[in-house]
Amino acid sequence: MLRPLCIIQILLLAFLANASASSNTHVHRYMLSGYKAQHNPRTQMDYKRRRTVNKDEQIASAPNNDTAQYGHSKEPVLTLTKSDKKVPLHELMVRIYQQNKYMCMGTLISEMLVITTTTCFEDDLHDVVTMKMHDDQPLEGKKVPFNQTYLKGADPMLVVIQLTESPKNSKVTGDTVKLCDSELEVYEPIEMPLWIRSRHSIHSQTTYTIPVQACRLRMRDPDAVVATDTMICVKNFKYTRKCQMAIGNPLVHDERICGINVAGHNCPAFTGVDLYIRVYDALAFSIMGMEIIKDSRIEDTIL
Repeated sequence: MLRPLCIIQILLLAFLANASASSNTHVHRYMLSGYKAQHNPRTQMDYKRRRTVNKDEQIASAPNNDTAQYGHSKEPVLTLTKSDKKVPLHELMVRIYQQNKYMCMGTLISEMLVITTTTCFEDDLHDVVTMKMHDDQPLEGKKVPFNQTYLKGADPMLVVIQLTESPKNSKVTGDTVKLCDSELEVYEPIEMPLWIRSRHSIHSQTTYTIPVQACRLRMRDPDAVVATDTMICVKNFKYTRKCQMAIGNPLVHDERICGINVAGHNCPAFTGVDLYIRVYDALAFSIMGMEIIKDSRIEDTIL
């Protein structure tokens, strides 16, 4: 009688060992006794706590996209309109000062134009702007209405600065940086760069856009005072203790600039989302709009 029982126990142990090995789990219960811990939790290297997902995070869940590696860091490159040349973003970034005080960042988008946002400045009393490029080359310019340029903006917070002189050794001499020609879709993969002043370099992460309602929920802005319908809401994977002053940094998609940061990274702290105002190439935006109308064959619908 004992022999069949031993055989059954051996078979059961073999079955449990096989199942445990295939699923990388541990057997915590002996066959003939109660539960006994078989390892010290502090020394178990493959043990990971499951992070619970709350209701707020369900709204901004990551899209299923096998091509995008979210959270990875790299510096974006931008494509020029006429020559199709690729330019590293840091060569187009400028630091903006007001009364010798660093304020925010801007981006050179043509030989004579820099874009940033109104939240960069403490007041609107001064139109003259002092800047420095990545190689500390000083620049000066003056704020101009964006409707006097080739730009199109969906928000009055967009600021355009016209330079008094063309920068030396500029990569955009006689050319322009490509801007978005259409609105970004929700959960569109994008590059979110951050200029680090102390290192004179760019730290960037691949992330995606989320519904503006998610920004309002995270920022406790139910009345849309901060996160307006004209803004782009972006998931930020880099949780930081303090608000990172990333105002004026661009949002990059498909090697084009699509938006400008208006509040910084993780501002207020631990929100996990960033806000950007949209910016378009007015001509390309109009052409794309005409193409959409043409493809929809709206004249057939009217007739």
